[in-house]
Amino acid sequence: MITKTETLGPFQPLWTAWNEADSEVKAKPIRHFKVATDVQFSELETHLGDHNDKAAANEVIDVISIALNLMRKLGYTPDEVAEIARDRAEQRMRGQAISILDKYQRLYSV
Repeated sequence: MITKTETLGPFQPLWTAWNEADSEVKAKPIRHFKVATDVQFSELETHLGDHNDKAAANEVIDVISIALNLMRKLGYTPDEVAEIARDRAEQRMRGQAISILDKYQRLYSV
């Protein structure tokens, strides 16, 4: 059984690490999270270009941390984030992954 301290599984420590900045995170404008994500993707691309897979993986974790903090800003608790993630995976992604990829290819050429 998952306890409250394990709600987000391996991502719980990311959430917990940011508890000390909870009010600051919640005060940030939405744009902060977009810019922070853009910065992390830029760093990710640099690390991949340098063939530094470990550093690239750390940037991906930073993106997850930004996403979690955005959920925090939106007022969600870890329990609610976990429930939303499970529901989204089941209702939007399961059995539709290929069509989602096709949509992004068709609409955005990626």
